[in-house]
This record gives sequence, structure tokens and C-alpha cells, in this order.
Amino acid sequence: MKLSSKLVLLTLPVLAACGGGGDGKTCTTDLGTLTKSCVTNPSPALPEGLWYGSVNSGQSLAAQTIVLESGQYFSIYTQDGSFLWLIEGIMTATGGAFTDPATVGFHSLGAIRAGTLTGNFTNKTTLTATTSLFVSPDTTATSFNGNYNVTYDTPIALSAVARTWSSGAGVAPISTITFAADGTATGTQSACAFTGSFKPRSTGKHLLDGTLNFAGALCSLNNVSMPVEATVVNGLLTVVGVTSQRDHAFYLSAQ
Repeated sequence: MKLSSKLVLLTLPVLAACGGGGDGKTCTTDLGTLTKSCVTNPSPALPEGLWYGSVNSGQSLAAQTIVLESGQYFSIYTQDGSFLWLIEGIMTATGGAFTDPATVGFHSLGAIRAGTLTGNFTNKTTLTATTSLFVSPDTTATSFNGNYNVTYDTPIALSAVARTWSSGAGVAPISTITFAADGTATGTQSACAFTGSFKPRSTGKHLLDGTLNFAGALCSLNNVSMPVEATVVNGLLTVVGVTSQRDHAFYLSAQ
């Protein structure tokens, strides 16, 4: 009995040291040879989150990408803070690689184009992607990247946005939006006026789900209703959405 007790005491530390997967790996130990083997855990299905990076372009563009748990994504290209281009779609992913054969691009001047998207990601770390769409003067497929922003993992309350937000000096399109404490909102952008309502996303992520309704005789979105997502990172508000028909898009940046 004494010998058995000693063997148990010697074995337990070996098992405790070799088990677990906090480093992204799952390890097992052969109790006969005490040899440990590890395999990398499968990547999450989707690169869900908020990602900020740059674009491989001669235009010095910044990229902001929002990926929802549904696979819907919005990648926004800006130049010196002003909106230039938005691509939207629904991606599928496996093993750290993602693809979308039917992404749609919306240009600031109104052009709409169809294309494809492929990319890779490391969970909550980095993302790289290439879309067949590009904006003149570029003439080849556009690549962009992103670093994961941990703000995504914290909820956002309506009280965090309950004030008036306005686009910065020299930033286009010129926009303003006012949130009330109950999540209702009113605002303007160029020739468009809009009203809407927002609520925290049920998943507890750093997003507000909303709907905006547009009006204005000279507004290209006149009489259009659109689902949108809103987030605030480093004091900058982003509101972005695409109609279910994918024939109109909306983007607002304000502080």
C-alpha cells in the first residue's frame, strides 16, 4: 500500500503539467513512456470582431472591418478620415481561412460593383484579405489587413452614445447624429435626413443594432429603411449598413 501511494503522488504532477490547452494547443501524455504530444486547436469558424489596419493601395487608405457572428462583414476604406469605399457580404470560414464569392462594393460616388473575397485570420490577433474589387487609380485586386481590437469583447450601453456626434473637420461625408437615452436617433448627412432607433446587440459585443429611415427630395436614400450597426472605438463613432437588396449602403463617422 505504501508503494502504491508513492506511485500516485509521482504520477499526478506529470499529468497536471502536460494537460490543458491555454496556449492554443491540446496536449496528451502517454503514461507508459511519459511522452507528451500536442496538436493545435482548430481555429474558430469566423474572424468575428472589430479589425483595424491598412490597404495595399497607392491611395494611403485605412481599413476598418466589422465581422458579425453571422458571417456578415463590412470592410470600410477611408482616406484621411473620409469615406471612399465599402465592401459587404457574408463569409464562410474553416481552419483560419475565409471566403465570400459574392461580395458587393459601394463607392462614395455611387458606383456599385460585385466581386469576391478571400483571406486568413488568427483568432483575435490578425486578419488579412484580398478582394477582387479595386478603386481607380488602382488596377489590381485590393488587399487589406487588420489587427483585432479587444473593445469588441465588451458590451456598449446606450448611455455611452447618448449625445450629439459630428464628423470631424475636413471629413466627408459631412454628418451629424443625435442619440437619445432610449436609443432613438435623428441626424443628417448631405441631402439626407434620417431617424431611427438602436439597442445593444444581444450577444453582448461592442455593437448597437439599429434601423435608420431616410428622407429628402435630393437624398439618394429617400424613403429607404436600412439595418445598421454602430460602434464606438477610441472616441470615434461608426455607423454602417447595407439594405437587404444590397442596392444602397450607408456609412457615418463622427466624434
